Amino acid sequence: MEFWIIGSVFVMYFLVMIPVQYSNIVATKKELEESGLTHNVTYEVMSFEQQQLQLNLQGNLFNLPATLMAQFIYFMRHRGNKKVK
Repeated sequence: MEFWIIGSVFVMYFLVMIPVQYSNIVATKKELEESGLTHNVTYEVMSFEQQQLQLNLQGNLFNLPATLMAQFIYFMRHRGNKKVK
């Protein structure tokens, strides 16, 4: 019984985090495109607060399935756009 409750909480968290991760990916790609800097330089230029937000959003293992799904959705929607690598 407890497994179903915990599992359903994880599934709901996964489903809620997909749009959050997708919007983060879109914003990051847009920032890279507008600045013209490389990925590493962009993160070096970021403020400490922005770096911590990115780390917490992308570095959490609970966010990994949502991040992978959001990345897949992003690549499917932007297949022909090869501006940002």
